[in-house]
Parts: sequence; C-alpha cells; structure tokens
Amino acid sequence: MATEYVREAHIQSARQRRFARIAFAFRQRRKNPLIAPRTWTSPLFTSFYGAIALGVLLGFAGPFGSYQSLAYPQRYAFWFGCVATGHALAIATLQILRPAAAFARLPKLAAIVIVALISTLPMMFVVAWALGVVNPAQSTPPGHLASLYVSVAAVQLVIAGIAIWPFLSHRGPARSVEDLSADPFFQRVPDRLGRELLALEAQDHYLMVHTRRGSALIHMRLSEAVKLLPGQLGFQAHRRWWVARKEVARMRRDGHQTLIELTGGLTVPVGRTYLAAVRSGLEARTA
Repeated sequence: MATEYVREAHIQSARQRRFARIAFAFRQRRKNPLIAPRTWTSPLFTSFYGAIALGVLLGFAGPFGSYQSLAYPQRYAFWFGCVATGHALAIATLQILRPAAAFARLPKLAAIVIVALISTLPMMFVVAWALGVVNPAQSTPPGHLASLYVSVAAVQLVIAGIAIWPFLSHRGPARSVEDLSADPFFQRVPDRLGRELLALEAQDHYLMVHTRRGSALIHMRLSEAVKLLPGQLGFQAHRRWWVARKEVARMRRDGHQTLIELTGGLTVPVGRTYLAAVRSGLEARTA
C-alpha cells in the first residue's frame, strides 16, 4: 500500500511539473509573437507583394508587343503567369546558391544578377511554351533561343530583384562557413534573438536559448541542437548546458564545482564527465 501511494504521488508530481513547463512555454509564445515563423512583413511576403505589383504593371503596359497581339484577359494571364514562375525560379535559385560561401560574399546587386542569369535558363523554355499556348501560330525555333534568352533575361532581372532583394537585405555582412552551417538551428529560433549565441539550457523537451539579445524557450532537445550546431561554435559543458566557445570569459572552481563564466554574465556548471572535453575546447580556442 505504501509503495503504491509513493508511486501515485511521484506520477502526480511529474504531471504537475510537466504542466508547469507547458504553461511557461505557452506564456512565452504569447509574450513573443515573433516566435511565429511567418509574419506578414517577412521577406517572403514582401517579395510576394512586389511580384503582384509587377504583374499588374506588365499586364497593363504589355511590353514586347503583347499589348497588340494579346487580348486584355490573355495579356494579364500571360504576364501574371510569367511573373509567378520567374519569382519561384528566382527564390529556388537563391536557396541553391545561398549555402555557398562565395555567393554569400557577393554584393547584393551582383547576387541579383547571378540569380537572374541562372534562373533565366529554365524561364526561357517556360516563356517559349507560353507563347505557343497563347498564340499557336507563333513558335520559337531553336535558332531564336539566344535572342529569346536576352529578352527573358531583361524581365527576369527585374523579377529576381523583387523576389530576392528582401532576403538579401536581411543577410548583413558576409558570414563564415561555420555561421552558414548553423542555419538549420537558427531557423527555429525567434529572429529577435539574433545569432550571437551565449548558451543553450535544456529544460526537458524544451530548450532555453540565451543570446546577447535575450532568451527564449523553443521546442527542441539539447541533443538535437548539438547535432545541428557546428562543433567550431561551442561545446557541451554539462548534460543540461551547451556554451558558445568565443563567449567563455573564464573557468573557475567553487568548492568541488567547476564553473564557466560567460561574457553575457551567465554562469554555467561543468559536469565531471565533460570536464576534459571543456578544457580541450578552451585550449583549442587559445591555440
């Protein structure tokens, strides 16, 4: 009877702790609306608004003879379809090129030109097909593909600029390879926290992310975060703590406990099983 009572009390206590953690996470989410990954002012939506405006403008102006050759509904359908396809191709090309360190170092205008020229290749065949649909009597022989590429590139340059400029305006200065490889982790961190990590603190199924701009709770295990972050950025100092290597101010002893003091004022305990790895990590930093 006593054993069963103790077991029930333990289960009830575990449920109460879990409920408290869930309630805390809910309050954090309500306090910080930026935790939502998409907002109406995000780069994706901003570029989408620009694409709609460009489709309206091209449909109204009817460049490249489309004003005379296409009726009003066909003209708007043709240009909206071209802008939507070009917009999607530009963003897809940006996602392919973005991980490359050489592309990250390019000026914004150069990056737009590169994306436009590459995305024009598939876009050229889409336009050739669309011209045949709206005007079956008009076809594009292989010998005219070069001139078609130039015409499509002129429009695709504008589309690519509208599509990817909001993304490029958020990228800031050129980033290191280690910082780029940490993107999968930071995609799950609120934008308001930035990317200057101090430490990560495990709280059951949640993770408290500490940066120079503040802290926030996200739904992620510490083991998953350690796998997503490159080893050059930091190391695990405790079964519940990961610290950024460059943010370590000093390591000290407090009785039998080893502690790490971070530049942001946090103090992190060092687990005995992690002590050798921590010392090795700090020696690698000063080497």
